[in-house]
Amino acid sequence: MPTSHLEITGVKQKQAWQDKVLPPVELVRPGLLSIPVIFPDNPMRYTLCYALFDNQDCVIVDPGFDSNEGQQQIAQALHNINIDISEISGIIATHFHHDHLGMAARLARASGAWIALGEDERRYISDFEDVHAEVLKDQARMKVWGVPHERRAEAAMSVDGLMLMKNLADPDLRLADGQQLETAGSQLRISASPGHTPGHICLWDDDHELVLAGDHVLPRISPNVSLEIRGDTDPLRKNIASLKRIAENNHYEVAPAHEYRFRGIADRADALLQHIQSRSDEVLDILAQGAPSVHEVARRLSWSRGWDSLGKLQFRLALSETAAHVQYLVTSGIHEGVPGLPHA
Repeated sequence: MPTSHLEITGVKQKQAWQDKVLPPVELVRPGLLSIPVIFPDNPMRYTLCYALFDNQDCVIVDPGFDSNEGQQQIAQALHNINIDISEISGIIATHFHHDHLGMAARLARASGAWIALGEDERRYISDFEDVHAEVLKDQARMKVWGVPHERRAEAAMSVDGLMLMKNLADPDLRLADGQQLETAGSQLRISASPGHTPGHICLWDDDHELVLAGDHVLPRISPNVSLEIRGDTDPLRKNIASLKRIAENNHYEVAPAHEYRFRGIADRADALLQHIQSRSDEVLDILAQGAPSVHEVARRLSWSRGWDSLGKLQFRLALSETAAHVQYLVTSGIHEGVPGLPHA
């Protein structure tokens, strides 16, 4: 995807991304530290966690995947600025994914910190009682989506994956769209940005012209927008609206949760909107050729590393992202859809 209008500010982060190594801990500005936290067995490799701090408070944003190594990475970074992990006062997750919220429960136990999420973020994938019944239900959904028998277990959520989501922390606080949150020496403006998840938020630091963007806008990768079980019934539409909301403040520095920092958020949002339109056009062309299922549409789409390279989680994400595009065409009145889509 085009990135030519972006000014890369996380130069060391970008080099580390290209070299496939962890980037350094960096002081983004006084009172804001960027800390890479390992995301094992995943192509993203790490989450960029942020620590807001002053003489009284330390608030962690997107603490990352839960692991002993990740905890040590956060503890060491804080130790270097004379903060003990027990002194963390608050934890904010931009959304309910385990590479963002995963470490929250562990850090809260060590410190007594409060945990906050956006007011519209909720459990959806993990809103179940019987994990084994949930696996079977998801495999049945993959069957309706046209996934071949031999790949349904691969495409569906596993017991381990579901329990990983089930064990994520619940929030103590909810952050509303437009709310001003004063914490750890920073004034943060909360902005709802649904799409990647139903209740994703961005945190705007207007005093320092910076935005903590989570997964809403990344400099190179197109964030996944999926039609998920019990999730938003038209997530792509919500994502398009969210991208259109951030057309201002193009000069702000963007501190995302993956890859590297940059300036040019409006330009990047425009590139993502163009990509969505192009992808929807491609999906519509394939549907017009008679593709009968989500799986068949996905199989015929162009993928950066090729369809045959997609396995396990990447396979599932490709299917659920394709379903989101088909659903968007249905709710736009452009196509009648394929089996397995929710009623909008």
